[in-house]
Amino acid sequence: MKSLLVTLCAATMILACVCAVPAAAQDEPTVSINVLNPAPNGVLVLDVGESYTFDIEVTSDTPFLIAIALTDAYYPGRGVKWHGVDVQQKGTSALLHLTVTGKNSTADLLRICDWPEPDICYPDGVAPLAIAAGARFPGFSIGEYLPFSVRVP
Repeated sequence: MKSLLVTLCAATMILACVCAVPAAAQDEPTVSINVLNPAPNGVLVLDVGESYTFDIEVTSDTPFLIAIALTDAYYPGRGVKWHGVDVQQKGTSALLHLTVTGKNSTADLLRICDWPEPDICYPDGVAPLAIAAGARFPGFSIGEYLPFSVRVP
């Protein structure tokens, strides 16, 4: 039940951060969202118990109310465990961190296609994951969705 609540909260925050439509009368700030240490070739390989911390840099030419990094997974709770979200309030730059730990083997996970968008396919044996990061301004948000996969042998 707790994992379902965490997943629902994360999905709600992802939608609020990534899908918000900017107000027409406001100039949109220039925002840059970069994963400083992405998964090599889009696939992170972790052993059971091994952790990896992603560093996400959010910068803006206009002060934001909040910068946030969240997680998403096609198979929530299978193969890996995410360790929460990271948030920084008020600023023009933020260095956010998300840690993932190998929980158990992903070898039995089936091939997934068209997640999180069409024409993206993941092979058998990997867990499709994503980082959603963005910044909230008065009246609108700007965000990016950064998919990758993890394999736990």
